[in-house]
Amino acid sequence: MYMSVVGGLLWLANMTRPDIAFAASQLARVLGNPGRHHVRSAARVLIYLRGTKERTLTYEPNTDMGLDSYVDSDWAVKFSCSGSMFFLHGCLIHWFSKLQRSVSLSSAEAEFFGAMLCARELVFIRDLLVDLGFTLSAPSPVFSDSKSAIDMSYDPVAFKKTKHILRAANFLRDLVERAVLVLYHISGASMLADILTKAVSRQ
Repeated sequence: MYMSVVGGLLWLANMTRPDIAFAASQLARVLGNPGRHHVRSAARVLIYLRGTKERTLTYEPNTDMGLDSYVDSDWAVKFSCSGSMFFLHGCLIHWFSKLQRSVSLSSAEAEFFGAMLCARELVFIRDLLVDLGFTLSAPSPVFSDSKSAIDMSYDPVAFKKTKHILRAANFLRDLVERAVLVLYHISGASMLADILTKAVSRQ
C-alpha cells in the first residue's frame, strides 16, 4: 500500500504538483522498509492534497520574460538536497527536487553543486527550445540565494579549496564564460525553489 501511495505522489510531484516534490522524494527513500511514521507522513500529504485540490498551475505567458530558473540547496549532514524551478515567459515548465550523490563539506559547496545540477537541466531545456524553433539570444538568468556559489562560478581562484568538485566547477564556469547562463543573487525570502529542498512553514 505504501509503495502504491508514494508512486502516486511521485507522479503528481513530477507532473502537476511541485509543492509536494520534496515530501514525495523524502517518502520514496524508504520504500523498502517504511515505518509507521512514514505511513502517517504519506497520509498527511494526501490530506494536504485533498485540502488544496483547487490549486492549479496557471499559464499566462509574458513574452517580455525569457527562460528563468531558481536554484536552492539545503545543506545536510550527509547528502544535501537541491531543487530548481524553470520558467519560460513566466510560466513554470519544469522543476526537480534531487538528493545530491556526494557529501558536501559546506553549505556553499552544496549550493554550488545544486547550481551545477540546475545548469545541466538548463542546457537541456535551452537545446530543446532551439530545436522547437525558439530564439534564445541572451544568457538565461539563474537566481540563487548563495553569494558564495555565485562567486565560485566566476572566480577560478576559489577552486583551490574545492578541488574535489573540480569537474562540476569547470562545467558551471564554462557555461558562465560562454554566456549560456548568468547567476544572480536574490534573498532567501524570495527563493521560489526553497519549497523543493526542505519542509517549509504553512505560510
